[in-house]
Parts: sequence; structure tokens; C-alpha cells
Amino acid sequence: MASPKKSPPPPPAAASGPALAVLHRETHRHLRLNRHKPNHGFARASVTVALTAAELPAACTEYPCVMARQPDGGWALLAVTGLQSGQNLFVSPEGAWLGEHLPATLATWPFRLVRDGADPGRFLVGVMTEELSESVGDPLFDATGAESPWLLERLRVLVDTDAGLAETSQHLAALEAAGVLTERSLQAVLADGRDVELSGFCVVDEAKLQALPEKTVHELHVRGTLSLVYLHLLSLRRFRPLVVRAGQRALADAAPPAVAVPLAGELEASSPP
Repeated sequence: MASPKKSPPPPPAAASGPALAVLHRETHRHLRLNRHKPNHGFARASVTVALTAAELPAACTEYPCVMARQPDGGWALLAVTGLQSGQNLFVSPEGAWLGEHLPATLATWPFRLVRDGADPGRFLVGVMTEELSESVGDPLFDATGAESPWLLERLRVLVDTDAGLAETSQHLAALEAAGVLTERSLQAVLADGRDVELSGFCVVDEAKLQALPEKTVHELHVRGTLSLVYLHLLSLRRFRPLVVRAGQRALADAAPPAVAVPLAGELEASSPP
């Protein structure tokens, strides 16, 4: 067997990525976005994607959803989308998203909220201009310089998602305060014989959860944290399908390239007389 390789969850896709430019109605007035053929290639190397608690009912049936401490000390809820560093199993070579549920942090790309360096309490809208075009897609602004209706809706979702991430972090902080989060790791053997290990994430310890005082359980229920817990625990069943998916990708990557086979007519035409 190959030596075990640990893959600690990196910062979620929502918090990483190329440099952003501040969206400006004059600077970007002539640019367009192809909304109908989004390219999620920017998330190809992310093995986790940030989620809001509101997404769990849809996400828990498709991805393992775990918790992880972030560099700023807060908590993030993460969909695990890969088992090996640099490999997101839900992004195709062409950049298409292969999952049924597209996390909101990806659906709002190429826009992000960025903190204003001059005023830490103020946020600006950042945009990855490489994703925009001068000729293909829908215009960001109309002829008067006003935001297009679809852009206003995208920005509304962006703000709602940011608020949802902050609220989700508070839910997870409450679970930490209750003492029910515990660090875990996952070891697996892929179909090609390689060992993989994913570490550095936390899950809810069911035994500790059941041992909580009634008052604490009631408080978690009232704030809506318990429903998050149950959906999170349900999602852990998705680790096994994820291992299978990783094994299938490993075998496909190791397979020799397909050889083009001539059509029957071409074979006949090339046959010696």
C-alpha cells in the first residue's frame, strides 16, 4: 500500500480564489457574464466548499457536511467535495458542476463581498473580471449605468449568503460551547490501492449530544441548532459514496487514452484489393 497521505481541509472555496476587482458601474459598464454556461473551474482544487445552514436539507443528501475552525477563529460548515489535495470530485474537466446541489458560495461567483480596507465595517462587491466578457453573455449594467435586474438579484443572494455564513458560524460556536464537537479523520483505500486520509475537521459526537443537560438541549432547539445537527449527522453517510467516487476518478485517470476506431466504411475503403 502507498503511504497514507493526509489532506486537511483547506479554507473553503468561498474564502479563496484569485484577486478580485471592486465592481464599478463605469469601469465594468461594458462587460457581460455568461450566466447560462457558468464555469466552476475556479473550484477545481477545493476539497471543501462553504455552506450555510439553510442549504443543509439539500446538501446533506449529496455531500458529507462537516465543521472546521477557520484562520480567523470562527467556524465554517463545509461540504466535503474531495479526498485528495487539489482534487474536487464535483468539477468536470470542462468546469461544469457535477452535483445536484450547487452551494450558494459557488452560485454567486464571480462576485464576492470584500471588506473595505479604509472602513473595516463596510463591505464592497468584488468581481473576478477574468470571468467576464465584452461580447458574450448578459450585460452587468444597462445603457444608463444601472445594475441589470439579474445582477441586482445576484447581489441580493450574495448578501443573504454572507449573512447565512455568519449565522451558521454562530450555530457551530454554540455547539463548541456545548462541548459536543470532536475532531475526526477519515482513512480510506481507493480502488487503485492508494491510501488517503482526510483530517482536521470536526463532527458532532452523538454520545456527548445525548448526555447534554435538558436546559442546553432546549436552548439549542430554540435557536435552530439542533436541526442543523441532525442533518449534519445524516450527511456523514455520504462519505462512503465519496470514497467510491474518488476511486472511480483514480481509475479513470490511470486508464490509457482511448484509441480512435475507424468507421466500418473507412475500414473497407482502406482494405487492400
